[in-house]
Amino acid sequence: MIRARIREAPMLLLDPYAAVTRVLLRSTASRPVCSDRDWSSCASALQALRNAQITNPEHAGNLLSLGLSLVTFHRLISGVSASTICRFTLSLIRPLYYSEQLQESDMKELLCLVFLDITESLFRARIPIIEYRVRDPYLVNHHAGLCGSLLPLLYRVCLLGATIRKGPQLAVSPDCFDKLHEEIVAWAPSVSAATAERFSEEEMLLLLTQANLHRNAALLILHRLRFPFGDQDDDAELLSQTIIREMQYCLAMTKQYPPNISLVLLVAGAEVQDSVGRENILSSLQSINGSSFYPFVTNLRLFLTRVWTSRDRGATRYLFHLFDQDDNLSIPL
Repeated sequence: MIRARIREAPMLLLDPYAAVTRVLLRSTASRPVCSDRDWSSCASALQALRNAQITNPEHAGNLLSLGLSLVTFHRLISGVSASTICRFTLSLIRPLYYSEQLQESDMKELLCLVFLDITESLFRARIPIIEYRVRDPYLVNHHAGLCGSLLPLLYRVCLLGATIRKGPQLAVSPDCFDKLHEEIVAWAPSVSAATAERFSEEEMLLLLTQANLHRNAALLILHRLRFPFGDQDDDAELLSQTIIREMQYCLAMTKQYPPNISLVLLVAGAEVQDSVGRENILSSLQSINGSSFYPFVTNLRLFLTRVWTSRDRGATRYLFHLFDQDDNLSIPL
């Protein structure tokens, strides 16, 4: 896909993708991460994205690739959130998406960015840029895995969070929470026969665990929107323990965690009350894919410590209030 995009728009995409490749190679080799050349290439690419106007739907895929490459670069070199780049790219594409003018080949990159935006929006209690419409419930995405069909439910959790942020909790009826809770509990990842044949048992366990972890994290976030910290803590702790056990089982069976679960670990870790459990959560960070070179892993450790300190003092009610203290904090998937 990347080769095809670069052949189609080399002036737009070659430099940023080359910069991402160089940074990734340096990161994994424990060398200085970013050169002036890389910074310059991606700064120019970012300016091109800011000035972009889509006059032909056939060019939408190139801008999706550009946005995704810049998000990837940012995640590799910075502890500052790339959410602005992600959301700006999606805002450019949104009219074409809702008018169904995007090509099928654009969906892979779009789903990656939508997944990033919706997942972070869950924690920041804001409305995502795009409400994803499921075309193929059996789709396996290289970033979102089997979570595509879960995204509409996650979007609705985001809407509840944004509503609660604006006003008192009474603005949302209990029936609204109950209905959404039932739908999330009933959701299960869809696996086609072709998918089951294509992937090994270990790969299928990673895919299914990633999906189930995000479902359980959505249930925990929904619970905490309805019952803030200090209220109904036992139920929240049970959900947290379910998440942690599933992560540990996957690690024992496959020797790795599923990809893109950092925010799941955060929401589960926020419920851990004892010092031993908290140390276990912190030690689990070392098993996250990319923990040796992604700057955000340090942020994740610091943010968990901040959550625990605030909870021990009884000084916070919602997780998103702690994110408000640092708008640029980067804790990507």
